[in-house]
Amino acid sequence: MMKKYNEIIISLILAIIMVFFIWHNLLIGGNNIIFVFTFICSFNFIKKTLTIKNKRANIIAIIISTILSIIEIVCKSIDKDYTLNNIINKWLIINFIGYFMLGWTSIKWIFIILEKINKTNMHNFRIVKNDYCFFIICFILIMLAWIPYFLKYYPGIITPDSYTQIEQTIGIGELSDHHPIAHTAIISVCINTGLMIFRNINSAIACYSIVSMILMTCIDATVLLYLRKKNTSTIILLILLAFYMFYPVNAMYSITMWKDVLFSGIFPIFLILCSELIFNTDKFFEHKKNMILFISFSFFMITFRHNGFYVVFLTIPFFYTVLKKYRKKFSIMFISIIVINQIFNLIMFNGLKIKKGSVGEILSVPLQQIARVEKGHRDELSTEITEQINSMFKYENIGNYYNPTLSDPVKDSIDREYFENNKIGFIKLWVKLLLKYPKDYIESFVSNSYGYYYPEAKNWVVSRATMDHSNMEIERQSKINGKIVEEIDSYIDKREIPLISMMFSVGFAFWIIVICLGYKIYQKEYKYILIYLPIFILWLTCIASPVFCEFRYAYPMFTTLGLYISWNLISINCNKDNSK
Repeated sequence: MMKKYNEIIISLILAIIMVFFIWHNLLIGGNNIIFVFTFICSFNFIKKTLTIKNKRANIIAIIISTILSIIEIVCKSIDKDYTLNNIINKWLIINFIGYFMLGWTSIKWIFIILEKINKTNMHNFRIVKNDYCFFIICFILIMLAWIPYFLKYYPGIITPDSYTQIEQTIGIGELSDHHPIAHTAIISVCINTGLMIFRNINSAIACYSIVSMILMTCIDATVLLYLRKKNTSTIILLILLAFYMFYPVNAMYSITMWKDVLFSGIFPIFLILCSELIFNTDKFFEHKKNMILFISFSFFMITFRHNGFYVVFLTIPFFYTVLKKYRKKFSIMFISIIVINQIFNLIMFNGLKIKKGSVGEILSVPLQQIARVEKGHRDELSTEITEQINSMFKYENIGNYYNPTLSDPVKDSIDREYFENNKIGFIKLWVKLLLKYPKDYIESFVSNSYGYYYPEAKNWVVSRATMDHSNMEIERQSKINGKIVEEIDSYIDKREIPLISMMFSVGFAFWIIVICLGYKIYQKEYKYILIYLPIFILWLTCIASPVFCEFRYAYPMFTTLGLYISWNLISINCNKDNSK
């Protein structure tokens, strides 16, 4: 009885805190009946959650919620003025408890609901019996949903990055691996074939857009077919199909000439191959085509985006822990990937004389930190350190070029020749400033990365470039009025709308994936950690990237989200090919 009263008292206290938390963060007038309902709902929800006795779920939910709460508080301060100065205030405890309670109750209930679903023998009806027909139908439906975007933004969405690659393909720009040469090669084939047939640059760009749409649609249909073979619920398949069809970013990215798009499409196929390798190892190695596919898509991952190299080569070595009797065959696959990649680089860089990209690309974090210190403590720095910093960049007073959320102005100013000859000196300088100004380093790092883990961060998602390029006569030639298309894709930018805004939040997608992994750990299905390694390695490359919240960099989190959610409804024992 006493225990029951304790739960009631705790629920009352936490419900009151939740009311004040919501009042403070939403800035709703205190004399509002909504707070009465908030208190009643909070009290009942918290009380019911406290009655659920599941120690393992509790521990995992507490760990995730604690980290989420800390990130929310820290990033809210950063989002205000790019400093940590706003963390300590009279609302700190209430904010922490409020975020924690939201996370803890939600995660715990998600685990309980998923567990109940997994224990329920759901009748899985099949609308389409044949796998081939299922694939074709999915392909057609997705393509039909995307065609209006193609017609509205005909011949496709072209950005400054796209112009650079087009110039390389038609011979008026120097070949460079700033944009992966494999993707530039695909653009080259489409553009030059289109020019040869239509004698028009806009029609040639349309050829690329169509090829991109077909590839991305095939990939989406393949993911759906794979999940169908795993006996995934038809309801889940229909929801995922609707996501592919009607999530506007999918349609708009499919006609955007970016390396990020095809790379993001390759990512879920790579995950599927990794899953089959880990969970259906015997069957995987029965067929040589599986080994060839794994080698091929690993190579595609490496060549279609530079950070794909880290995803592949930091993930694959961990597979040795579970492959045991197949380690020899797996080693052959791994070595093959390395050899093919080296041969490709040899041909591309030595044979075609391709220019290397800027060294600043991989130094965004330390360069930003040094620039922030130079800007904020210029008068305190010794003459020796000031000279070192000035020697490292093309311009003096590099702090004047510092942008907390974008490293391009700083990294593009680095003196490449000086850096190549003074790498040790750069490291020593970075460490020296770190020890003296750790707060500035932390503020710089969080400011330049918080969009990848803070759900409320806002940044642009899609480009609607006008495509005016006089040198190549590129122009937009819309084939339809497209008012409905404009209305739908306008919601991408309406981040003030509750719930809908979270659909376009990189940070929110990241925490969904974290919760999915947490559920697998809760189920003690530890093998799945290997399947999550690629996406978390990609995420690490994102937080080290030049921009604080670039949706296209993190787009693989959205293309793989359906897989990660569906895998929570497929246990290790059921992760088999159920096709007949």
